[in-house]
Amino acid sequence: MILRDSIPLQRLWPRTYKRLLVLVAFDCAVAALYVFGDWHWLSLDALPLGTLGSALTIFLAFRANAAYGRWWEARQLWGQLVNTSRALSRQALTALDADAANPQQVALRNDIVVHQIAFVHALRCHLRKQNPFPELAGVLGRAQTDALRGYGNVPNALTLRMAEQLQQARELGMLDSLRWSSLDNSLTTLANIQGSCERIKNTPLPRQFSSLPRVLVDAYCWLVPLALVAGLGIFTPVASALISFTLIAIDTASGAIEDPFENTVNDTPMTALSRGIELTLREMLDQRKTLPEVRAIDGFVY
Repeated sequence: MILRDSIPLQRLWPRTYKRLLVLVAFDCAVAALYVFGDWHWLSLDALPLGTLGSALTIFLAFRANAAYGRWWEARQLWGQLVNTSRALSRQALTALDADAANPQQVALRNDIVVHQIAFVHALRCHLRKQNPFPELAGVLGRAQTDALRGYGNVPNALTLRMAEQLQQARELGMLDSLRWSSLDNSLTTLANIQGSCERIKNTPLPRQFSSLPRVLVDAYCWLVPLALVAGLGIFTPVASALISFTLIAIDTASGAIEDPFENTVNDTPMTALSRGIELTLREMLDQRKTLPEVRAIDGFVY
């Protein structure tokens, strides 16, 4: 979750400084040889390079839009998960006819909400390829967590368990067919959210969109000082460095956000969102507790 209005330069600089320093050194060499060494043959016509720059900009913009589209879709899916978690929990707590004098019915109703909390944490760990069981043990307890260890897809197993709990509630007379159908639709929405997140996770952008822009940007940046030196002379490194930094920054930023579930500060803030969902659902259960602090790095919580 971005807490600052702007990204600190030092976050972008480590990803770009090596490429940029080499280019600046080359720019200075070209300017010095042209001005002081009379190597005028180094100068190139700027017109072809301008046409190439226009094409390169379109290509970079396409890649940046594709990467941002993946990042934004991931954030929308987790926003939908927040809403669905609240709706499913509200339905479980109000639509199930639990007799306050019957501990089994009350426990079953509340257990559906607890399993929804577990689902959110499990989905986060599933997308990041992390071990979910230490997290789930604090939510479900060790016995129920151990029963999930045989599943390869833990979030899917949790939705199945919630469906079985709804079926049990229906058999106990806590739920009629109409309300059961409404709750089952909420579980289907959870499954759709999980499937969409897995699609983003398991379908990266084609590698051509990662390797080819880098090659083209580097080639263009090497040619820029040769096209500018005739007009700018000794000031060529200044203009060339600004142009190079802009193109490299766009290329780097696109690569940083194209995979939104890789557990980096550029990701969808799943840790903060899952903790927020847990806090909200436990308030609905009147089980307020102190949650572990989410990690914050340079103003980013993720």
